[in-house]
Amino acid sequence: MTAATSTEPNSPVPAPAEVKPAAPQVYASGTMRKITFSFVFLLMLPFFVSLGPMLYARVSQGHWLGTPGLILLSTAFALVMGLVVVELVTSIRSRVVLGEKAVRIRLPQSRGLLGLFSYKTFDVPYAEITAVEIRREIYGGSLAPVIMKGARVCLKDASHVKLGYINERNVDPAFPFTEIGERIAARANVPLVDIGDVRRSAFKKTFGLVASPDEQDVLTPADIAAVNQRHGQVIFVLVGVLVLLVGLGIISDRNSDIGHAGLFTSGAGSSGTPSR
Repeated sequence: MTAATSTEPNSPVPAPAEVKPAAPQVYASGTMRKITFSFVFLLMLPFFVSLGPMLYARVSQGHWLGTPGLILLSTAFALVMGLVVVELVTSIRSRVVLGEKAVRIRLPQSRGLLGLFSYKTFDVPYAEITAVEIRREIYGGSLAPVIMKGARVCLKDASHVKLGYINERNVDPAFPFTEIGERIAARANVPLVDIGDVRRSAFKKTFGLVASPDEQDVLTPADIAAVNQRHGQVIFVLVGVLVLLVGLGIISDRNSDIGHAGLFTSGAGSSGTPSR
């Protein structure tokens, strides 16, 4: 991950001047992206649905030799399937339109799986915007530290409209939320406020729980440097363990009498001369 630097909290940054274009500026996923994720989802769906009956067949018949490997493979496949579903829904539903006098925002107001059910549409006049806040949030602690940069729009009635989060090392070109926040601030002629760097609980964020008071403390540059260093180390270890476990699952499946290895063996045996 690109090294992050801590900034002074609550420091207003002048919004860059921008010449308003005649046509609205739209942030949305392209047609090819929608088609690609739809195709991948439909391609994976039959295999995902078949995992349940395969596990049931092994357990009901008492075949335990290859079952742990299949459970591991099913878990990994389910995680990948969940990511594909999130990306598919995001590509279809998410949209931000910067108009001349107002911004239309259709984005999830929760994170994780809850984001699939929290899409809302806001038509916000620029005159109702007081500021745009940007801050970094650090998740995972020493297990899997990750830094995400988020933006939200502050309104005069003290409410907020969440834009979203980006990984500064891999920004989604369709939804660069910090850039969107900067452009909204420029059009509304309001300050861009950098809150600073705070630590958040990934579990609470995923399920929409309120952050505890200690999660609002601004971190120092030394804390940010330590998180950046641990991130690369932990990801390297996790990838190595995942590759090892998947390899063990494949070997276990090949040595079992059910599954692909068993099908090939039974097919080869049935093609020969019947036994007498």
